[in-house]
Amino acid sequence: MTCILCTGPLEVINNSGICAECRLLIHNLLDVRIEERWRDHPDGEHVVSERGRVARLLNVDHAHRYPRVSIGDEKRYVHHLVGEAWYGPRPDGCLALHGDDNPDNPSADNLSWGTPKQNAADRLRNRRATAHG
Repeated sequence: MTCILCTGPLEVINNSGICAECRLLIHNLLDVRIEERWRDHPDGEHVVSERGRVARLLNVDHAHRYPRVSIGDEKRYVHHLVGEAWYGPRPDGCLALHGDDNPDNPSADNLSWGTPKQNAADRLRNRRATAHG
């Protein structure tokens, strides 16, 4: 099977008809994302993509202000995982800033790495704090 755009060979597991390189070019040049479809597996613990990728579902703990998951013996905040995946390792001294200050919105387009000072300014801008605390 070949890519419908560049006619390059596709991986056996690629059912989308578009190779990874063309998918990336479309995203970068046109800001159009070609979505990968996922379905729940009957075991209730995994999701499987049309491209043959498998992911394990983690239970999200909402008992704290910021949702977190357990990975092995370690509890990790979801917004930190998203930040690391989209923006690289968290710089020393930085926090994950939520653009809308909503702890339940850890989407990549809502997050950024920033200093505590930037976080305080962000909270003021979003009217979640006063100038005195």
